[in-house]
Amino acid sequence: MKTIIKLLIIFFVFAGACYYSFNIVMTAFIHSEEEIVLPDVNGKSAIEAFNELSSLGFAIKKDGEEFNQSIAPGVVLRQSPPAGMTVRKGKVIKVTISQGGEMIYVPDIVGQTVRAADISLKSSSLMTGEISKKYSIAAEKGVVIAQDPPAASSVEKDAVINLVVSDGNPPEGVVLMPDWLNKPASLAKEWAQSHSLNVDIKYEQSSSALPDAVLKQSPAPDADLSKVNKIVFYVSQPPQEKPNQIIFNYAIPNSKGNKRVQLILADDKGEKIIFNAVKKPSEKISIPVEPEGNAVIKVYINKKFIEDVNIN
Repeated sequence: MKTIIKLLIIFFVFAGACYYSFNIVMTAFIHSEEEIVLPDVNGKSAIEAFNELSSLGFAIKKDGEEFNQSIAPGVVLRQSPPAGMTVRKGKVIKVTISQGGEMIYVPDIVGQTVRAADISLKSSSLMTGEISKKYSIAAEKGVVIAQDPPAASSVEKDAVINLVVSDGNPPEGVVLMPDWLNKPASLAKEWAQSHSLNVDIKYEQSSSALPDAVLKQSPAPDADLSKVNKIVFYVSQPPQEKPNQIIFNYAIPNSKGNKRVQLILADDKGEKIIFNAVKKPSEKISIPVEPEGNAVIKVYINKKFIEDVNIN
């Protein structure tokens, strides 16, 4: 029994000595690492920060991302520990990276009163900028008739949106251009001639508009015609039939806000953009396409892929 107790005592003494020796060795090893003053990597790109810190024997870890209006994306906002501290080689340095300014889609405020437009902009984290007035025969006085930047533009948070507001009907003697879009070109031409204005008619093929309907006009609605020499109307005419032409129809999803819609035809000849415009929710698109072989329409909304639509 005494022998066993002696052996246990010897074992514990030996184990304690080993543990103590191990701690001494590890502590000496850890504290043998060189101490360095940590450089300042704030304001540098993530790649530059990584190269600088790794060259000094440090590791780097991304500690998150934050929006910042004044710092470009991919640039270091903060580091931990901070610059100037004396730290040992091998330490992990945490950095927070800028995502740049938060991007906002500009809402469509044309047709709203100034007060309603201001509320819409504030709810989108935008601000009302300069408000200018312009005579209009298309909109009531006090209603927004134009905005800059336009609807669906991508801007930074807190950006300023300038407004043009209707000042009502013009005084006597001032002639403004009416809105002739989708109206008979014959009536538009008759109106122009009654005001002694020169008219140029240009025809364009269209499968979605009625024949003789005005597709585009120059100048735009509400333009002052006092210094205009000629008015141009672009008028629809039925498209020539083609053996492999089909009409592609697509309905915009019924969700809040206008949307940038891009349609890409992918067939045996490759890919090409066939439609790219801002549309309202539930609005329908009808466009002629001439697919070659197996074909799909790739649908993108606000630059995000939505679906492939087979058209064969």
